[in-house]
Amino acid sequence: MFEPVSGLDALIAILHAHARCETRAETLDLVGHSRSHGFLVLGHWAIDDSPSVAASFGQDLRGALDVIGVRAIRLLGCSTAATERGFGALRRIGQAVRRPVFGTRRYISKNDYDSSGFISDDTLVDASGAKPTRADRVGFLNATASSVPITALELTSGPKLTNELPLLPVNEDVALNILGFVDGQRSWVLPGLLAEPAPIVLWSQDNAIHRLEILLDNRVVRGYGHFPDDDHGRLFRVRDPLGLSRYLDGIQGRNEPQAPGT
Repeated sequence: MFEPVSGLDALIAILHAHARCETRAETLDLVGHSRSHGFLVLGHWAIDDSPSVAASFGQDLRGALDVIGVRAIRLLGCSTAATERGFGALRRIGQAVRRPVFGTRRYISKNDYDSSGFISDDTLVDASGAKPTRADRVGFLNATASSVPITALELTSGPKLTNELPLLPVNEDVALNILGFVDGQRSWVLPGLLAEPAPIVLWSQDNAIHRLEILLDNRVVRGYGHFPDDDHGRLFRVRDPLGLSRYLDGIQGRNEPQAPGT
């Protein structure tokens, strides 16, 4: 989602509101124009290399970022990682929030965005000049994503099921909790992905069996819908693989289950 901010106070208010609502997001993108040294400007607030800016991130924003599950911050303005002082800002902010902060190596424009968001990952570097590593093991690219959300997919039982498969029957409430860990806004179709699911979650809804396969150490789920999605299924990222892992352990009897965000 995109929300305009007029400065630091507005950013604090928005992030804390999302934390209270238990919003989940892996990346915080701060989008704006940049000034000298590549310092990003949000409304009246310049995100520079000063101690006060780092303190604002550490004291006012870090707690909300932890609750939301943000793993990385991206300063998406022109050349925010192209000068020594620009790198200094990335370094100070990263130390304050204890997570990677990335900037851009060149000018950026509307051509670096599509309906899914920022697509020019190749221009991003951190304070040491390193490019971001992918958080998943599939190599999803924003540019290849489909706008088909999981809510538009009428989930079916998919390919044939046998008792040799790792089946996990649940009720609708538990299925809804599991789906709460999933980023259902974008999907991918990768016919060559042959990862074995563990487990296959099954539940009955509207007199039909729904199926969701959990893949790659709880980082990806695959749902099957009606044609043309019944062949290969659609893949969706998991926002919080560790949280999903703990929840699955709970419903399989090893821990007490917790819903996402608790």
